[in-house]
Amino acid sequence: MPYQTIYEAQLYYEVYGDRKKNAVPILLIHGSTMTAESEWSQVIPALAEHYCVIAPDCRGHGKSSNPNHSYSFSEMAVDLAALMHALRFERVHVIGHSNGGNIALVYLMEHSYATQTAILQAANAHVTPEMVERETRVFTPEWVEANDREWMERMIALHGPTYGPDYWRDLMRMTLKEILAGPNYTPIDLAQVRRPVLVIQGAEDPVNAPGRHGEYIAENITGAEMWTPAGIKHNVHKDLEEQWIARVLDFLERRG
Repeated sequence: MPYQTIYEAQLYYEVYGDRKKNAVPILLIHGSTMTAESEWSQVIPALAEHYCVIAPDCRGHGKSSNPNHSYSFSEMAVDLAALMHALRFERVHVIGHSNGGNIALVYLMEHSYATQTAILQAANAHVTPEMVERETRVFTPEWVEANDREWMERMIALHGPTYGPDYWRDLMRMTLKEILAGPNYTPIDLAQVRRPVLVIQGAEDPVNAPGRHGEYIAENITGAEMWTPAGIKHNVHKDLEEQWIARVLDFLERRG
């Protein structure tokens, strides 16, 4: 299994496709409580037909270690930029979902030199009151244990082999703390972006649609495109797999 030591953490990653096919690879960033495999396994084969695809487990998730017992969008963006440098890729097409979309946004904003394009799905660029109300209510181990045992068991299966069966509770608490803290990019910040960006947000996404988070990003990044599929919630890449792949490949072909 391939690992790379990045800032004292052992990051697990997989490489799919041919490194020689399209010089700029795709970097896939999973959401919180997920792993690269659990998030992206459905779409990787199709993407790897056209691009080299790098799919890491972020620190503190899956098979990757977390020596600082930390969870930070900025830290994980630094990790992934360093990983791409270690793999000798100068730039990447960065694609992130949910909190992975937030990491992808931070990657774009803070590591633009290492970004060719960015596809931000179910991401938020700033913290809103409705987000704070919702996340503090449902994104807790107490709520999950009482209301969503399937999610709890999935987290134990994904992270338990590395961290133990109770780690999911710490992971949720660390994640919630970061969700409530950021990112917090202003329209002026976003206007500085000079890379092609595609924003994806399900029209019925209960997390992002009410606060118009996708619109906030797309409206403030010059030239950004947005796809808002009707009737779809948070996981566009899973609920509309074939359409998602077609949209992503079209965007990369036109603007990558």
